[in-house]
Amino acid sequence: MLDIKIIGGTIIDGTGARRYKGDVGVEGDKIVAIGDLKDVEAKKVIDATGKYVTPGFIDMHTHSDFSLTVSRDASVRIHDGVTTDVIGNCGIGIAPVSDAHKADLITYLGTRLVASIPVEIKLPWSTMDEYFKFLEENNPAVNVAPLAAQGAIRIHEMGFAKGKPTAEQMANMKAELKKAMDAGCVGMSSGLVYMPGEYSNAEEIGELCSVMQEYDGFYVTHMRSEGAQIWEAIEEAIEIAKRGGVRLAISHLKLLGNDVWNQTDRLFARLDKARSEVKELAYDAYPYDAGCTSLGALLPPWVFEGGAAKMLERIKDPEIRVKMRHDMENGLPGWQNFWKCAGGWAGFPIATVNNKESEWVMGQTVQALADQAGKDPFEWAFDFLSHENGRVQVILMGMKDEDVQTILARPETMVGSDSMSLAETGILGTGMPHPRAFGTHARFLGKYVRDEGGCSLETAIEKMTGRSAKHLRLDRRGEIKEGYYADIVVMDYVNVKDNATYMDPKHYSTGFDYVVVNGKVALDNGVETKDYAGRVLRHGK
Repeated sequence: MLDIKIIGGTIIDGTGARRYKGDVGVEGDKIVAIGDLKDVEAKKVIDATGKYVTPGFIDMHTHSDFSLTVSRDASVRIHDGVTTDVIGNCGIGIAPVSDAHKADLITYLGTRLVASIPVEIKLPWSTMDEYFKFLEENNPAVNVAPLAAQGAIRIHEMGFAKGKPTAEQMANMKAELKKAMDAGCVGMSSGLVYMPGEYSNAEEIGELCSVMQEYDGFYVTHMRSEGAQIWEAIEEAIEIAKRGGVRLAISHLKLLGNDVWNQTDRLFARLDKARSEVKELAYDAYPYDAGCTSLGALLPPWVFEGGAAKMLERIKDPEIRVKMRHDMENGLPGWQNFWKCAGGWAGFPIATVNNKESEWVMGQTVQALADQAGKDPFEWAFDFLSHENGRVQVILMGMKDEDVQTILARPETMVGSDSMSLAETGILGTGMPHPRAFGTHARFLGKYVRDEGGCSLETAIEKMTGRSAKHLRLDRRGEIKEGYYADIVVMDYVNVKDNATYMDPKHYSTGFDYVVVNGKVALDNGVETKDYAGRVLRHGK
C-alpha cells in the first residue's frame, strides 16, 4: 500500500521535458511509482485533477540560517511551493563561531538580514557540523542545502581586521572551510559589498576556494558591484573561480542603478563568454525590481573597520558624519554605493526596525521621514541607525523591470528569493519585509511566466527544480522520477498568485495546494500540517 497517491494530475517532471498525464505514488520518503495507479491502494489520496504535479521548488538564495532556528514552520516557503532553502549566502553565516570573535559575529549579524528578527541572537554551536546537528535535532518543515560563508570564516579567524591575512591566518581559514565541506556544505559564498568581504581580494578568496576542488564545491558570490562597476566585478568573480579551480555562480544577478539599465545584451555577452573560462557558470535572480539590505550597508566600508560595534561608535561623531556623507555623495574607488544606486534617500523605504516604538516609520522612505522631522536626511539616517543599534533593514529601489524580465527569461537563470523564512504572524511576522520573502516563486510563475510569457512552464519548473538540484549536486532531488525523494508540489497554475506587496507584504502565496517534503505532507489543501520532515542535505551524504 502506498503512503500517498496523487491522481489525475499533469506531471511536469523538472527536466524540461513536455508535460504528461499520470499519477504519482509515494512510499516512505521516495517516489516509487508513476503512471496509472487507479487500482493501487493508498493511505492518503490527493486529487490533482486539473492541476500540475511538479518537484518541490529549490530556493537558490536564502538567508534562513537563523530564522529556521527560531521557528521550524518555514511558512512562507511551504505556501510558495518551496521544499528546499539554500542557506549561507552572501558570505553571511552563523558558523563557524570562535570564542575570540563570537561577540563580533553576533553584533555583525544583528545588522544583517539573516538575524534582523527582534530576538536575542544566540549561537549555541562552534562549527557548521554542530549547527547542522542542531537543525537535524529540530528539523524544519523544509530541507536545507548549506553553503559555507566566507565572511563568517574570516571573522572566525581575523575578526574585522583590515588587510591581507598572514600565511598562518590563511592556513587556518582553509582548515575551517575544509571542516565545513567535510560536514556537508555544497559550496562557499562571499558578499563582497559587505564586511569583511570588502577587505578580501581575489587572491585571498581564490586560494580559499581551492579547498573545494576535491568536493566539487562551487563559489557563489554577491559581487563587489551590481551597478556602475559591475563589469569589473564580473571579471573579479571569474578570476576567483579560475584561481580556485572551482565552479562559479553569481547571486541575484541584476543591473542596479540607472547608469547600467538596458545593458542586458552586454551582460549576457560577457557571461556567455565566461562559460569557456570557468569550470561551470550559474546564476540566480528574483522577480522584483527592488532589493533589500541593511541601512548600515549604505555607509562607506571604512566605517565598519573593527566591526559593527565600532561602526555604532563612529556614527555618533559629527566629524566622522561629515566624512561619511562626503564619501556617500562622491563615492569611493571599488565600492558599490547603494545610496547612489537608488538615487538618494527617496529610494529607501524602511522595512524592519529594532525597537517596537519605532515601527511607525516602516514603509516610509528615509527622505520622507527626514522631511517630517525637519532634518537633513543624512543626519536623520545616522541618528536612526544609532537609535536602532544598527538593526535596520531597508528596501532598495534601483532596478528596471524590463531588465528583470530579460534576466529571468534566460533558461539557465535559477530562482532565489534572497530572503529569510518568515510568517504572517508571530515573531517572524514583524516589520514590513521585502515581499520576495512571501511571494517569489508565485510571482515568477504568475507574472513572468503565465501572464507575460517569459518562458514555457516546463522551462520555468526546470529552472526551479532539476537545474537547481544538479547545480547543487543534490542526491535524487529536483525531479518527479521513481527512486527520487518525494519533494512534490500540486499546483493550481491558473490561480497561482503572489499576494505580497511592498506596502502590504505579509500575505502567503496562493495556488500551491499541496506540498510534500520527504514523503510527508507539509501543506494539505492550503493548510500547514506542522509535520516537520525537512532535512539538512549534506553534500556527499
